[in-house]
Amino acid sequence: MTPSRADAAADISAAARSSSGSRFGLVRRHRRYFAIVVFLLLATPLVLGVVRPDPPAAILKEGRYLAPAPTIPAAGDDWLTLSSRIDAFLGDHFGLRQALIRAHKDLTKPLLGFGNDTVLVGRDGRLFYLGQEAVQQSAGLLVRDHRVSDTVDLLARMNAALKARGVKFLVAVPPNAATIYADDLPNWAQNGGRRTEYDLLLDGLAAHGVRAVDLRPAVEAARSGGPVFYMHDSHWTARGALAAFNAIVEADGRPDWRLDPKSSLGQPEAREGGDLARMLGEDATETVEDLTLPAARTELLTADPVSDFVGTLDRPGPTIMVFGDSFTQDYFARMALQRAGRVVWLEYHKCGFDWKAIDRFHPDEVWWMPNERFLICDPGAKPADFTG
Repeated sequence: MTPSRADAAADISAAARSSSGSRFGLVRRHRRYFAIVVFLLLATPLVLGVVRPDPPAAILKEGRYLAPAPTIPAAGDDWLTLSSRIDAFLGDHFGLRQALIRAHKDLTKPLLGFGNDTVLVGRDGRLFYLGQEAVQQSAGLLVRDHRVSDTVDLLARMNAALKARGVKFLVAVPPNAATIYADDLPNWAQNGGRRTEYDLLLDGLAAHGVRAVDLRPAVEAARSGGPVFYMHDSHWTARGALAAFNAIVEADGRPDWRLDPKSSLGQPEAREGGDLARMLGEDATETVEDLTLPAARTELLTADPVSDFVGTLDRPGPTIMVFGDSFTQDYFARMALQRAGRVVWLEYHKCGFDWKAIDRFHPDEVWWMPNERFLICDPGAKPADFTG
């Protein structure tokens, strides 16, 4: 029997439905598998965030605190911010956070991210040192009250011991780059009005009658004339050091010691490298000014990498003793010797220097000048042979 045209059409339609159903069923199965894979990818960081979260120190390296766990809103207005608080908490607590951040940085632009564990890359490529928790310190996110208080007590005793010898004492702390160039930091690493260890130190010294100079306003004001910190190095430039020196001698009652930047600084020249650029493994060049002042004739006192020395230009004048670090080692002898007779520069060893140097060199003044990130003494440290 020959099938009718209607029967043939029905068979074709049924075959098409069967074929389509099998294709759509296959697609639906693939979608199910794909959905499972996507769910596992999304769930893995959340599960690891509960089981093995990144340590809080990883967030502190970004210059901020961990977002706290959200609580049930107690008032109507709190409900409006609940979603943002949940989002902030999950953003700080999902697993593999640091690994994903580094992967994003490596896959995009190597100098437009978080840098590495020791260097933070800010706006316009300015580099900031993360060692000694300098960024958190400048942001007011790290405030070690008791250790600042202990440092103040030691400096007050030193001041009394020096005063008994007829020696003037002055504290002047070179600020961090993150303190002066806070506007080049990411928003989450900026201070926002928080009090810092620098503030606490100045308040404590004032309460004990110890002379101290806040160098931050002078160095920041000098930015209008040129760079006061290097872009690719953790140290200040000659212009920044000169601004600090002028603030010190003004507060010290020696305004005639001030130096004019126009005659003391040379023409801008290219400077290659920088300690922070080296830490990133990057080549870097920037344009900066250097001092035109004559170099001192120096006598080395130690053979350490940071060598103590006595500098002179064979002129009469008082002896200035500077306790500091690499911020003052190169610049301050040359500047002070324009009027001083002798400058004795000593590494402060985190407050563990040898007190015998005072009786050996009989300085007229002692300037205490460790960089901001080193302003706190090591726990229990005090000058050797110090009886104050």
